[in-house]
Amino acid sequence: MDEKTTTLDATPNPSQPPMARDLSFEFRGRAGEYFGIWIVNVLLSIITIGIYSAWAKVRRLRYFYGNTWLDGHNFEYHAKPKQILIGRLIVFGVLAAYNILLHFSPYFSGLSLMFLFAFPWIINKTIAFNARMTSYRNVRFGFQGSYWRAFRIFILLPLLMIITLGLLTPLYTRATSRYVYGHLRYGTAQFETKIPLGALYVNFTFSVGMFLALSAMIVGLPAGVAFLQDIDVNELSEYLHSVSFLIFVGLYGALFLSALFYSAGTRNIIFNGLTLDGTHRFRSSLHRLGYCWLVFSNLVVTLLTLFLMRPWAAIRSWRYMTERTSMMAVSDLGEFAGQAGGEGNVVAAEYADIEWVSIGL
Repeated sequence: MDEKTTTLDATPNPSQPPMARDLSFEFRGRAGEYFGIWIVNVLLSIITIGIYSAWAKVRRLRYFYGNTWLDGHNFEYHAKPKQILIGRLIVFGVLAAYNILLHFSPYFSGLSLMFLFAFPWIINKTIAFNARMTSYRNVRFGFQGSYWRAFRIFILLPLLMIITLGLLTPLYTRATSRYVYGHLRYGTAQFETKIPLGALYVNFTFSVGMFLALSAMIVGLPAGVAFLQDIDVNELSEYLHSVSFLIFVGLYGALFLSALFYSAGTRNIIFNGLTLDGTHRFRSSLHRLGYCWLVFSNLVVTLLTLFLMRPWAAIRSWRYMTERTSMMAVSDLGEFAGQAGGEGNVVAAEYADIEWVSIGL
C-alpha cells in the first residue's frame, strides 16, 4: 500500500510547468591558440595585399563562434571566404567608381543621397546575412526587416538626436534594439525584447554625469597647478597652450569611457528584457566600471606591445562578454526546428564592414 502510494506520487504531473534551467554561456578559446590563427591571418593578408582578409575573417569568426558553448553545444559560422571576397570586390569597385566620378566633377556628390537611401537596405541585408550564417545545434538564425521602418530608425531618428544634442540617445537605443531583436528569429522561434525607457535614461544620466565629473577633473587639474604655482598673466597663455593638447586628449578619453559605461549598462537592460519564443529569458551581468577597465587595459596593452597582444585582448574581451551572459531555459533547446530564410546579402554585409558599421549577433 505504501509502495503504491509512493509510486503514484512520483509520477510527473503533465499540468505542471517544466523546471527552468539557468544556462550560462561558456567560452573555451585560448589566447595562445588564437595567436597562431591571428598571426597567419595578418601575414597572409599583407602578402596577398588584403585578398586573404576574407579567409582571415571566416577563420576568426569560426574560431570564436566554435568556442562559444551553451548547454553542451557550440555555435557555428557558415560564411564562405569566396563569398565574402566577391562582396568586398564589388563594394571596393563601387566606392572607387564614386570617387573617380567626384574627381571629374563635384556634381556627382549628389550620388551620396543614393547611399543614404540605400543605408536601411544595407542594414537589413547585413543583419540577415550575419544571422543566416550563424547556427546553434544545426538550427540557423534569421532576420527579416522592413525598409521604411529601418529608414525612420537609422536615418531620421539620428537627425533628431543631433537637433536635441543627444537627449534622444536612450530613445534611439530602444528603437534600434527593438527593431533588431523584434525581427530576429532562431529557426521558427521569434526573439522579443521589452526595454524600459526609464531605465535607459537613468543609465544615460549616470553616463553623462561620469563624463562631466571626469571633464571637471581634467580641466580643473591644470587650473589648480597654475594657481598653486602662481603663474602670472604673461605666462598663463603659454602655459595653457602647452597643456591644451593634454586637455583635449583627456576630454576625448573621458567621452570614450563614458560611452563604454553607457554601452555596458545598455546591454544589461536590453538582454535582461530579451526572450526567445516568449519563454526562454536571457540575462546580462556586465559591471559597467569593470567593462570600462577591460576595454581601456586591452587598448593600453595592445598599443604598448605593438599589437602583438591583440589576440590576448580579443580572447579576454570575448570571454568577459560571454561568461556574463546566461539564459533561463524552460525546455530543451533541441526542440527548435530549423526554417529556411533569406540568405541576406554579402555585398551589403561587406559594405557595412568596410564603413565601420558594427551590426551582428
